[in-house]
Amino acid sequence: MRTKRIQLAEMLPYMVEKLDAQGQVIFTVAGRSMMPTLRDRVDRACIVGAPDCLSKYDMPLYIRDSGQYVLHRVVKVSIDGTYVLRGDHQYFSEPGIRQDQIIGVVKGFWRGGHYISCQNPWYRLYCRIWWLFYPLRYVVLRARGHMGRLMKKTNKNS
Repeated sequence: MRTKRIQLAEMLPYMVEKLDAQGQVIFTVAGRSMMPTLRDRVDRACIVGAPDCLSKYDMPLYIRDSGQYVLHRVVKVSIDGTYVLRGDHQYFSEPGIRQDQIIGVVKGFWRGGHYISCQNPWYRLYCRIWWLFYPLRYVVLRARGHMGRLMKKTNKNS
């Protein structure tokens, strides 16, 4: 099968039509914010229509107010009905995501040729463990970033 690379904005009307008809849309993810769960331009995600209310650990595809399309994980459902989202490879959360910004939610994904359902108990356990260790990951990722910048400065001065 031949694949064609197109911008998500071009595909959006067709995606919405398909999702509204209870269908699903499969596409290759782009970006590093969901690593290691979803790898940039390697893994594929299956998106279905979003329920009326998302749950913690769901992965919605949404549109920021700036018009940017993002696929991140729900880390909190706020009392006012908005969501706090964060990429698995991100330092900071994005609060205030409204239901009307949600296009769909990941039902499952293909990693290394294997389909992983987001309802799989092992995957759900992985999500809980991944977020349990967020404070430690935050420190490690920040330290690694600082070390990388320090090494670049050292190499420039040599």
